Amino acid sequence: MAHCEVPGKASLTVPQLQPPVSHRVIPVGTEFTFDSYQTERCFTLIVYGKTTLTNQVKSCFFYGMINKKALKVFVHCIDKKFLLDLSLYSDLQKFDIRSSNLKFEIVIHKQLEAIWPSEGAHSSQSKTISENSNNLVVFEVICTENIEATHDTRLLTFRYLHDFHALPPMGSHVFVFNPDDKSLVDKKPYTVYNVIDHSTFQLLVKKYKNGIMSTYVCSLQANQTAQMQGFDHFIDLNVLHKNKNIIILAAGTGITPFYRIIKELSRNKHFTDHSCSLIFFNKTQSDILEKEKLEELQRQMKKPEIIHVLSQENWDGLTGHIELSHLTKFSPKSLYLTCGPKMFMKKSVEVLSSKGVPHSNIIEFSG
Repeated sequence: MAHCEVPGKASLTVPQLQPPVSHRVIPVGTEFTFDSYQTERCFTLIVYGKTTLTNQVKSCFFYGMINKKALKVFVHCIDKKFLLDLSLYSDLQKFDIRSSNLKFEIVIHKQLEAIWPSEGAHSSQSKTISENSNNLVVFEVICTENIEATHDTRLLTFRYLHDFHALPPMGSHVFVFNPDDKSLVDKKPYTVYNVIDHSTFQLLVKKYKNGIMSTYVCSLQANQTAQMQGFDHFIDLNVLHKNKNIIILAAGTGITPFYRIIKELSRNKHFTDHSCSLIFFNKTQSDILEKEKLEELQRQMKKPEIIHVLSQENWDGLTGHIELSHLTKFSPKSLYLTCGPKMFMKKSVEVLSSKGVPHSNIIEFSG
């Protein structure tokens, strides 16, 4: 187990584990460059990612420690990661994170206005590039809010502790550790539902009657802490970009990996000419998660087209469990993303296969 120390603060523990297989396409040729500039008030550190491939939807994510005197940050981009590890020349007052496409910036606001001779002292490993093969780190969070989403599902907001910060990749999970297991082996994965900023994220968790971990997570109250691990894998937007028609099949809390994806498809200029449809399967109208947020996205961005299917309520819309008739308007050449309970996932793949959808056009997510 590797240990990364930040002077005077908590350590970043990086377990030597292999993340689950991702659906992303890994191109060759990703590199990084480092740059910086300053004013008397701010010192800006910039990591540029670049690739020799064209027509790429470029994005990066990061995690690491940033405190008053030092920072240790891993910036991930496609198939490589870049380490920035240094003791700052002088104390920072606060900092901002900016990330867009392949450009990642840390804006350091100086405690005292002055021109620094440099950003500080880099470690021997700083500004090095390595293979992006292990994204898993252990961190502690505090619950800041726990509200009811539906009668059996909670929306929980968490803030990172001990100077840890992250922008989790799209489609990734955090693993919540069982508080009774001090060895940090017993854990349950939950999809990162929403990222508010580099300090705060949200989980959407359904409570099961005999579910030990779901009961624990759903019972967390404001100011309670929890141990977590992240981030296991992500969906490369280039996979989505290759197909102009994207169909999302979600059941219940299977919506969790798709909320961020839908927002990206709606707002990213690379997807302006892409269509997106969400077929959302639930028992009753009261079980539909985040209905208002999804409809607001649809009103603002004209995406996605939303089709609700209910299995235990008589209403004017579609009813039943997933079947071929729910997909008649969609082409077998479209890209299909699916997530939900195991039986739903199994049935989804069967129905799509019977429709003539090739396996390469089906991406299955675990919720």
